Amino acid sequence: MLFKQLSLCFILSSTGVSSFSPVTTSSSTHHSIAVKGAFGLTGAGSTRSDGGRHQRQHQSQQPLMCGLIAAIDDIWNNNSNSDEGNKKEFGDATLLNDYDSEVNDALVQASKLLHHRGPDGMTVASGMLGLKESSGSDSSSNAAAVGPSTGAARWAMGHTRLAIVDPNNRNADMPFQLQFDVDGESKVIKLAANGEIYNHEKVYSDLVTNDGWDHERLSHSDCEVIAHSFAKHGGAATAKVLDGMFAFVIFEENQTTGEVKAFAARDPVGIKPLYYGHKSASDDVSKASSYVFSSELKGLVGQVDPSTVVAIPPGHYWTPEEGLVCFYNPDWLRKDDYEPWKEEGHEITEEEIREEFTKAVEKRMMSDVDYGFFLSGGVDSAIVSNVLLPLYRDAQLAQGGEYRPIPTYTVGMENSPDVMAAKAVVEALGGPKYVDHKIRYFTPEEVFDTIPKIIYHMETYEAELIRSSIPNWFLAEHAAKDVKMVLTGEGADELFAGYLYFQDAESPTQLQNELRRIYNMLGNINLHRTDRMTMAHGLEARVPFLDTKFTKLVMSINPEEKMVDPVAVKTNSRGREKSLLREIFEGPNANGDSIPDPVLWRAKAMQCEGVGEDWVSILQKQVSALVSDEEMEQAPTKYPINTPQTKEELYYRRIFDVHFHGMEHVVKLWEGGGRAMGAAWKSDMYTREGLKNVNLLKHSLQKEAIIA
Repeated sequence: MLFKQLSLCFILSSTGVSSFSPVTTSSSTHHSIAVKGAFGLTGAGSTRSDGGRHQRQHQSQQPLMCGLIAAIDDIWNNNSNSDEGNKKEFGDATLLNDYDSEVNDALVQASKLLHHRGPDGMTVASGMLGLKESSGSDSSSNAAAVGPSTGAARWAMGHTRLAIVDPNNRNADMPFQLQFDVDGESKVIKLAANGEIYNHEKVYSDLVTNDGWDHERLSHSDCEVIAHSFAKHGGAATAKVLDGMFAFVIFEENQTTGEVKAFAARDPVGIKPLYYGHKSASDDVSKASSYVFSSELKGLVGQVDPSTVVAIPPGHYWTPEEGLVCFYNPDWLRKDDYEPWKEEGHEITEEEIREEFTKAVEKRMMSDVDYGFFLSGGVDSAIVSNVLLPLYRDAQLAQGGEYRPIPTYTVGMENSPDVMAAKAVVEALGGPKYVDHKIRYFTPEEVFDTIPKIIYHMETYEAELIRSSIPNWFLAEHAAKDVKMVLTGEGADELFAGYLYFQDAESPTQLQNELRRIYNMLGNINLHRTDRMTMAHGLEARVPFLDTKFTKLVMSINPEEKMVDPVAVKTNSRGREKSLLREIFEGPNANGDSIPDPVLWRAKAMQCEGVGEDWVSILQKQVSALVSDEEMEQAPTKYPINTPQTKEELYYRRIFDVHFHGMEHVVKLWEGGGRAMGAAWKSDMYTREGLKNVNLLKHSLQKEAIIA
């Protein structure tokens, strides 16, 4: 049995390479460097030899939110090398051209574009896979002697790190370079991952118990188990067994056979993003010379042909042989005839729902740094806080010492529906003794200047999404001053029919199908916003409502129980949207605290609406004034894909085009210009510009006079 951490580590300071630390080498030539992050110089960490194994000196759980970029030659489709007589040459690929250099500067610069996702440190590594080592020669000289061959592929990975657990431990920095002996074959795994695997302990223990796995974990990083599982069971089986939010890329070399594999996957809901594209081998754009992967579009700009860029859909994996394959196929999502509520004995109790949601919240509390939660003032975040607070208090008591109020963050204009409701929730939870509530007030005047930054980080031109991202930008910026992780109430509307337009659904079947439709868009809309706005400020967001087990439970409830009464919407009473959820959490929590009725039964407000009822119209007038009628007339010609329909949309499109020209096809828009417009039924509550009647959002906690 053999298990090695493979790296040739360089620590890069602001003046260049300052030290060199050889760890372990293999037949794969490679170099890696760790560069200074916002919180000090990072290194790759040391290893120790122990009976043929190499282990990190510090073993600890270490969830990482981060950014990744990776590239590899396409050797699977025989396009990456071109014949010139007997000579083989690799295609031009910026990230791979200097794979054997002491410092792969192009890789360093590309990784820096994702620094905001992981400000605690950055590590890059590159080399070659698929070369069999000649007897008596080291890997580097062997690579030079053999030269590029049909089975050889250059590879590169960059990883920026946001440390949440054991933040001072550098031993679990990615990309991981691990070596395993598996079933008589020697495998080398290169892994870069973004996210958190909640069941990582179980994944590893199942490998040991069920498969006789005797490779010790190197770091106890939650993401390291991805490599162990991949080495034993392959990519598809690994993606299916993971419970968490993740996006990862793996390059594997079988040193026994010389086979090289590439694999990428994204979590079932799309909480974490992942894109890929390729550099063309010829004038035929469909033929790849190399593949490049990135957490964000900006990492692919200049690295690939823009027209080849694809967002890996939620619940999918990719290989060069198969392309995109869906691995997340629950019956409730994929089968039109899924109706378990018609089966005899099928019953889901309120207690079951509360228990499963409590488990979902508790999973997401793992952290060695301060964390908090976003309290929008809506019922969803109020429920998260109501479940979280007793768990948080218990955790504080278990640690001993003085109780620290949990940091809580709200954004909005003075006297806005969200701000006033959030204040009421804080008081109901015990006030300042238990909750450190911080409010980021904003005015319509400061919104306009944030638009270019938001579009750069959001990488979209979808107007409804950009509008809702603006308050999220202010909120995340404010929270990131104090904490590195927050829990949010995202996702409840897609499970419990929470949007106002559901009042026009004509049947339970229509409602269930609409929930499935908008759930499938989460990775393009809600979760896209959640990830980009938090990670733009080095902040991680966790979404307990979208736990896959909880989701399966809720989507197995008879949709008749989720139907919405239009009269109840107007009167803020039972029967309104999301009544089932409200009633389940109407009673007191484990501490005896209840959600105030005006919050529990307030109207659903989109994230750009509840923070203030007039700022959106002010913004729309500002941006529309900067677009001429002539530009609107030329829009179909200039922007044939997803042509802007309003001046606001065209203004956002212009900014997007500056940064991501040629990638406009990647952006997925709501049919008809908004979420409600794509429903199977007709609803006149929303237009492309937003909610028609914002007075529906007012509630009794607001003051009589609106404070400007």
